[in-house]
Amino acid sequence: MKKLIMLIMMLGICIFSFGETADEIVKKIDKNLAPDSIEYKGKMVIHKDNRDYTKKFKIYGSGEEKSFVEFLSPARDKGTKYLTVGDNLWMYLPRANRTIKISGHMLRQSMMGSDFSYEDQTDRNELIDIYNSKILDETETEYILEMIKKNGVETNYYKRKVWVNKNTYISKKSEMYARSGKLLKILTIGETKKIGKIYYPTKIKMEDKVRNDSFTEIFITDIKLDIKISDSIFTLRNLEKRN
Repeated sequence: MKKLIMLIMMLGICIFSFGETADEIVKKIDKNLAPDSIEYKGKMVIHKDNRDYTKKFKIYGSGEEKSFVEFLSPARDKGTKYLTVGDNLWMYLPRANRTIKISGHMLRQSMMGSDFSYEDQTDRNELIDIYNSKILDETETEYILEMIKKNGVETNYYKRKVWVNKNTYISKKSEMYARSGKLLKILTIGETKKIGKIYYPTKIKMEDKVRNDSFTEIFITDIKLDIKISDSIFTLRNLEKRN
């Protein structure tokens, strides 16, 4: 009887500790980060070689398939634009009046000299579609998850270790690894804002552990969620329109 009681108690502790499954947690993370539509302004600050480089931009996004980024400053970057439609990414360079399609290994290159790759900044795919996840640990305030890439899925990072706030379901910290186990990048969410029923990150830090000599911060303001955005925004014609 004592053994039976102990077994019941152990089961009770397990149920209490892991009241949610890993997939349920990941779906809530995705819900925060993938509204039906979004518009916001951003400031990118690249800290490199003891200097700071600041770039301002504006983003529009629609579902998982479409995003549009336009850089507003500094002068040398003004008018540089990015358009993502499905798996296609284009960049427009105003000085050369030229459009480049970015694909393959180019997606892993630095975006605008930052610690974010093109894929980091423009990928709107949901984590639940990319990774198989499990709960590694749990505290009173957070879950710690391990995410391993699903077979047949293309993504920059084979594995992620993610610390998730239980109240906001924002991943406060994400470590991204190669298949070899090498740590590639660390993404930290410093601040969030509640908008309607979801929480959205407003201060993001990316550290490239391969480069090791820089980190990039993004500050997000003027966030508008689930608004009407014209389909004409997400076209090559709009991408190539000179201001």
